[in-house]
Amino acid sequence: MSGRSLLVSILALSCLLMVPFAFAQTLTPKFKVWPRTPQTNAAIATGTTTSVTVRHWSSSFTFNSNVYHYSMVGTNPSSGSATTTVSAEIQPLNFKFSDGHEIEANRVITPLIDSPIFQKTSLPGGFGQLADVEQRSNFHAIVAAKSPSYHVHLAQPLLLSSITVNVPAGSGGTQTLSNGTRIGLVDFAFMQQVVNGVLSARDFNPTTLPILLTGNVFEYENMPSNCCVVGFHGAVSIEPGEIVTFVYTAYPSPGVFSGNFEDITAASHEVAEWMDDPFTNNVVPAWGDPSQPTVCVNNLLEVGDPIENFAKPAFSATVNGRTYHPQDIAFFSWFAHQKPSIGRNGQYSYISPPKLTAPPPSCH
Repeated sequence: MSGRSLLVSILALSCLLMVPFAFAQTLTPKFKVWPRTPQTNAAIATGTTTSVTVRHWSSSFTFNSNVYHYSMVGTNPSSGSATTTVSAEIQPLNFKFSDGHEIEANRVITPLIDSPIFQKTSLPGGFGQLADVEQRSNFHAIVAAKSPSYHVHLAQPLLLSSITVNVPAGSGGTQTLSNGTRIGLVDFAFMQQVVNGVLSARDFNPTTLPILLTGNVFEYENMPSNCCVVGFHGAVSIEPGEIVTFVYTAYPSPGVFSGNFEDITAASHEVAEWMDDPFTNNVVPAWGDPSQPTVCVNNLLEVGDPIENFAKPAFSATVNGRTYHPQDIAFFSWFAHQKPSIGRNGQYSYISPPKLTAPPPSCH
């Protein structure tokens, strides 16, 4: 038995829960923050870590007399023009369920590679890869004044061989939607063990971005009716002195979720958040969901989260005649309560007209 086969078999046995699987009735896309490890600490946020990891820069801002440290991928745009290129790997994950159905990632590999995440195209704010153009727009006032040739690129990805995960009956199942699309639902606790196992088995170079990719497979928390987690990003320490940052994303087919949430909506959300909070430890003033702005829901610089619950969180972007649906994002100035915003056109979110028109109000 290969090491990878042994890995997923052990995971399957350890997570076998002898309970019936009840299908979810409502499919709502959600995102999770990967649990932070002791290694993702203040040393990273303040730029003093000695760990080998993705290239990043650190700075801080002050709000209400409190200092907030943060780190982002690339170099500081205030330091002048520079181009950072991060190598990327795509790790396809296939899921085989106890009902005999298997949902493979193979059909979505090429669309992801051909998407604006890796290919340059015309986008709001410029021509280039999505996360690069977003970041230049995020810090537009600084880029325009100090670093007009500033970029953070993802290299064309290395495609790794697929890994098949056997899902025990008590940890997931499949269902067929009314439009004929078959989806898989997996317990998030089980998925955490799978992801940790894959990251350990593959031993990724900590300076790269591994993207763990699946198709119509989504996670639920505690019970299948509480679904559907479509993506997360995080940082783990597999080897001493190394921190691997990563993205996990589903690639939903059209019609699985309402609105325009499909194809790279989840992937673009997570890549943008990896860019601006690679270690999931950029603490900012607590903020509320724009639909309930006075109720605190988060205190991290997660640029996709304030937008995800809008009726249509995504926008259209075309590459070589194919239309994709990346998600809109919040700008740094929104989290930092900067007035005016340093974002493109003085906005607090990326797409015009902006969904966010002012920093978040106080929440409790």
